[in-house]
Amino acid sequence: MLRSSSFLGGYSRSLSKNKLRPRIQSYRHTKLRYLALFFACMIMIGDAYCFDNPMALQSEIKDQYGVDQFKFNLLYTVYSLPNIILPFFGGVLIDKIGARTAILLFSTIIMIGQLVCVWGASNLSFWTLITGRVIFGMGSESLNVSQNSIMAIWFKDQEMSLAIGLCISIPKIGNALNSLLSPQIYSKYQSLAAPMIVGVGTLIFSFICGLALIYMDYKSEQREKQNQMLLNKNDENHRSQSELSASVKQSIKDDDCDSPDLGRSPEIFATPQHQEEAVEHEVKEEINFKDIAKLSGTFWILIIICMLTEALFVPFLDNGNELLQERFGMTAEEAGLFLIIPYLVASGSTPFIGNMADKLGRRSLLIIVTSFIFLITHILFIFRMCTSVCFLITIPLTILGLCFGFYASVVIPSVPFVVKSNLVGTAFGLTGVFQNTALALFPMITGMIFNQFKYDEHGEENEERGYVYQSFFFIGMSILLVIIAILLMFVDKNGEKKLSQRGRGMGRKNKVEYVSVHEVTDMPADKKISINYDKDNRI
Repeated sequence: MLRSSSFLGGYSRSLSKNKLRPRIQSYRHTKLRYLALFFACMIMIGDAYCFDNPMALQSEIKDQYGVDQFKFNLLYTVYSLPNIILPFFGGVLIDKIGARTAILLFSTIIMIGQLVCVWGASNLSFWTLITGRVIFGMGSESLNVSQNSIMAIWFKDQEMSLAIGLCISIPKIGNALNSLLSPQIYSKYQSLAAPMIVGVGTLIFSFICGLALIYMDYKSEQREKQNQMLLNKNDENHRSQSELSASVKQSIKDDDCDSPDLGRSPEIFATPQHQEEAVEHEVKEEINFKDIAKLSGTFWILIIICMLTEALFVPFLDNGNELLQERFGMTAEEAGLFLIIPYLVASGSTPFIGNMADKLGRRSLLIIVTSFIFLITHILFIFRMCTSVCFLITIPLTILGLCFGFYASVVIPSVPFVVKSNLVGTAFGLTGVFQNTALALFPMITGMIFNQFKYDEHGEENEERGYVYQSFFFIGMSILLVIIAILLMFVDKNGEKKLSQRGRGMGRKNKVEYVSVHEVTDMPADKKISINYDKDNRI
């Protein structure tokens, strides 16, 4: 009987018990990865709170600065304009300097941008406020790329949809808090700066969570390096055994045995997670512009879908507070209370939708479902359900939140499935480019539509009319989204089928066969050791 303590060195159980367990296990393969996921979600809470400060204060900003709908929407356009370019370079930068350093860098930029916004609100300087939004946006989207990149490593090939979906949707709690608190804070202090100062506090909280995630990721990387050192030591021990080496060489020379080369014994006796770590290390190559041309057509169609789905949610809610006031007779505080519904529904539904996506697979079909739900939602907003606070308005708001839950759990997590692992950072960067193109254009377009159609045939101002025509525009974009989603399914099915495959299921196990060292002699094939691993790489 061969004992692991004498032969494998880096493992604590004997082969006779069919159990191989490393002494030092990476945090990425334990339940601690969920703690890392929590910190990753909290990184963007402060960002989400500050991003929607203008939405919650739309009427007050327009009154105090004397701007129309188009100029107000510039607060969101200038946020996105720099990110038409920066997320791509941010993705390349993240691949080079690492996600940990990137989180520190971009969190600091966000803090500076919000402080400039506070200054602009205190002095009622609209262009200072614009400048702060530009700086804020330069750090915000790149921080999002950093977050997605680091979670793609922690949840590689396991619960990817759930992890990235939560990273996108849980920060919407920050949007909900802003929608709820900012109108009340303004009402109490009668100052635009007060709600934005609260936003600075949320950014400090997020920065602390970022430090915690950085520490966990660093410690996990160190443990993986120690595991690799143990495996290398095992390799040296095996090579030093002259009889084993002679038998391997003889078997190769005679070509009588199909067993693997025991000179690479750590790969034979390593558990799946160790093999995965080795592969992950190999694919981390330097990224250049030529790699972009190698991205598949499926990827390019997918990021167009990402662009449209983001644009059908965020720019619509950019004017959400005033829309509810004008169309449904609410006060700013009442509108803020109702607008927490889509954000909370998005956050609450994401774990269930993400779990379903991981089990079911069929991501291309789920993307089509997502696009149809968006279409239904914007059709519902055409109807004026009530002229004061009522329950009916919660229906389209709830469905809108469900739309974003599907977007966060299905659409965005599909990106790593259609690119090579060494291009994940760049892929998310390119996705950010397309998303921010829409986020820069849509507020300007909707602002122009509102200004153009808010006057009736008698020349009288009717802001409700302007919002109705905005809804027509969103319905048209939803129809376009449905068409492109159907196109994606056909392209994927006729190509690599990466988005059309069925899920593995939660209980399915991967069977891995390990070869006994005696197999290089006359040991029968039935003496192989078979070990079953579940999705968490547990025996």
